[in-house]
Amino acid sequence: MGFFRNHRRTIAMLLGLGMTVTAAAPAFVVESYAAVPKLNEIRVALFIDSGKSYKVVVPAVTLLAEQGLDIGNRQPNGARSWLTTSPGVPVRASVDGYKVLVAETLDAAQAEALAKALQPSDDKPFVFRSLKAGKPVYRIYSGMYTSVQLAEAAKQRIGANAAVAAQLRGAVPAVAGPLHGTAGTFATEAAAKPVLDMLLTNGMDAFLTVVEQGGQTAYAVWVGEAVDETQLNALKQQALKLNVPLQTADRNAPYLLKREEVTAGVTGVTAARGADHFVFGTSASGQKVWVTAKDGIVQVDERSKRRYRGAIELTEFNGSLAVVNELPFEQYVASVVGTELNNSWPTEVLKAQAVAARTFAIKQGMKYQIAHISDSTVDQAYSGLSGEGAATIAAANATAGELVLYKGEPISPFYYSNAGGMTGDAVEVWGTPVDYIAVKPSPDEIAAAGKLNWARVVLADGTLGYIRSDYVTDTGRKSPAGLPIVAANDSGVALRQAPYVDDVKNAAIARVNKGDLMTRIGQDPQSTEYAWIRGPFTGPQLLDTMNGIFTPDVVGPLISLKVSKIGPSGRVTELQANGKTVTQAKPDNYRTALGGLPSTRFNIEETGKLAIAGAGGQVREVTGTAQTPVYVLSGSQTAAGAKLQSVKGSYYVLGGSGQVRPATPDAQFRMIGKGFGHGLGMSQWGARGLAETGYDYKSILQYYYNGVTISKD
Repeated sequence: MGFFRNHRRTIAMLLGLGMTVTAAAPAFVVESYAAVPKLNEIRVALFIDSGKSYKVVVPAVTLLAEQGLDIGNRQPNGARSWLTTSPGVPVRASVDGYKVLVAETLDAAQAEALAKALQPSDDKPFVFRSLKAGKPVYRIYSGMYTSVQLAEAAKQRIGANAAVAAQLRGAVPAVAGPLHGTAGTFATEAAAKPVLDMLLTNGMDAFLTVVEQGGQTAYAVWVGEAVDETQLNALKQQALKLNVPLQTADRNAPYLLKREEVTAGVTGVTAARGADHFVFGTSASGQKVWVTAKDGIVQVDERSKRRYRGAIELTEFNGSLAVVNELPFEQYVASVVGTELNNSWPTEVLKAQAVAARTFAIKQGMKYQIAHISDSTVDQAYSGLSGEGAATIAAANATAGELVLYKGEPISPFYYSNAGGMTGDAVEVWGTPVDYIAVKPSPDEIAAAGKLNWARVVLADGTLGYIRSDYVTDTGRKSPAGLPIVAANDSGVALRQAPYVDDVKNAAIARVNKGDLMTRIGQDPQSTEYAWIRGPFTGPQLLDTMNGIFTPDVVGPLISLKVSKIGPSGRVTELQANGKTVTQAKPDNYRTALGGLPSTRFNIEETGKLAIAGAGGQVREVTGTAQTPVYVLSGSQTAAGAKLQSVKGSYYVLGGSGQVRPATPDAQFRMIGKGFGHGLGMSQWGARGLAETGYDYKSILQYYYNGVTISKD
């Protein structure tokens, strides 16, 4: 990146050797006197299409501030305010472009029905209201689209949408464009209003548009939404009949075209007054809409109504609306610390996270061309004001300007939630060595402290799952196989496939009520960031996520899957599916390929495979499928003359040690692992473990990143 060209020699003194995770904080703190890079303001992408690997976009953004917003245009020599909004009143903004005019109607109910019909599709609706010929008219759009071709394709999709067609009442969707005529520019909004009202009264589409003229805010009346010059010329002829000559509006200069939006979720079509929606120019105009708040805090509804310090910049970038939060760098760092960690964690952990987060951001440079970094975990999580707390602000202030350096350059300080007891090696995770990353023990088990066990139970109907142990009571009775029978001690309790609560990824598969009896076949600790269970997954489920990620694709059905190689920390580096090796240049991708596992430090349990010990001590492995079922001889049968029974559903196998595990006629797979995240560099839970044994933040960082220095300007 070109930093440190003139840095001075690092002076290092190593006073403590042989550091272990159970020792007291070591006495070595290596300070660097190198010049470190500075970043006073940081630009964080809340929504952006990078054109490469990152795309999180919305068609429009909703902004508000408790004391009102200032909205203007940012230029190289500074920002100029064009207008202000009322306190607590939201405004909307989007990029001017091609769109589909789905319908125009006087019927508010039809407009609302059309918007609802469009909402589930990829072509999201906008409903704008205006007065034409003295009556409220509702125009339902979808968009915006970067080209007329994309808008035409959207028009075809919308026309083929049965739910939309049922509400159109004969209307035919049409493509609308970003070309406008202008009926003049005026010094005040009041001066522009008579021309605007006259055009609307005579049935033309006209809009009040904020522009700049002679360095002053001005108000233009723009007309129409033409796709091309032919349509624009037709608009000009129509306006001439009203004695209003139109010129072509200059889309290469900044503007804010004002509309009234009444889309459901914004205000709704029955609102007495809709939200102001400002449409602004594309990148061709170089426009940067600059939004600030009188109290310095802007809320962005599409980002979970989070509030952000600093300013919000709106631009068109790579064909989409880009929303960038620009704010003082150290305020950003404080928010990242509180977003990544809990404010109640030890001070030294918060400081370590602050230095790591600051270094990570510096290392990115201007990663997204118009932004240094995103707000997501693709980079590092940032949640604006909600991430801040007194402790995180103090941690950022106490370490202000400090970075983690290796050989005089900022490192990429990889960090994650939990190492599962052992940090990873860069080659076994990402396929590439990193000098300052090494395998070492990590005291992560604190993440599991105080968590309850979960009973693994079978319901009367054969359903297998987990229920938290405090919701069951041992009855003292035993099943015919000698397994304990337990009873539910509350009603409406969820039975889940894995031992943790997540109503999306691990939703209830059944509910039990007080007194319901279950057979307990075992118990496991609650899944945490330290240790976890995922699944069971069926073969078809895994094939859906594996193929396209694995090389080569797995030819189904998937009947076997096993770990065939692990790296030095125990993380998976190779798998075999149906007996054939499937590889990944970056082994960490196995997490995604297997349905989003927390880490690659895992084993696989196959429920469709049995190892059967014969009378002669020989062991035979049997895999059941729908085509090749497993047959069993029940305990009540005698071998002589007994008829083997084909297993149609799940069954349970009692091993020689008395352990019980389920088996299934078709292949199913459970992943049992440790750790949460890629495993490289600093474990956040491990850092907490170190802090609680006396490590300070510099010692924590130097434990997880080998040979680094902590440097400050």
